[in-house]
Amino acid sequence: MKKLADDKRIIVAAKTYIDKYGKPKTPSELKNHKIVNLTGLEVWDFKGAHGVTSVKTPNHLRMDNGEAVRDACIQGCGITLTATWCSYPHLESGELVQILQDYPLDTECALWAVYPSNRLLAPKVRAFIDFLAERFSGTPYWDEKLNGVVL
Repeated sequence: MKKLADDKRIIVAAKTYIDKYGKPKTPSELKNHKIVNLTGLEVWDFKGAHGVTSVKTPNHLRMDNGEAVRDACIQGCGITLTATWCSYPHLESGELVQILQDYPLDTECALWAVYPSNRLLAPKVRAFIDFLAERFSGTPYWDEKLNGVVL
């Protein structure tokens, strides 16, 4: 396998949700909000001055597809944890806004190309993996595009 890019995660909500329910100021306030969770990601870990704080978020809605979670959030169903690669167009357009920016998530996720051993790897597959590695090297384009967006 080959690492292609870091998978940055952030907390977001739709402006309509924030206007109706307000914005949490700390991770502990998430318990008072509607949370749209990806199945298996109900506990969110935040980095802090005193180490990592884990918050078990209440499930208002839970799904097993990240794009469906993002879309439900865009519709105002609640707050969610999302990958920037999945949500960057909606952050750019203002449909989603990042919240809890002062509390970064403690995640070390990445996007990987997974393939059979090199001995069995077709040259065209190797070329494709090399293309992906080059395309996503450094700061991925989706995070680069967000540099101008207030997150």
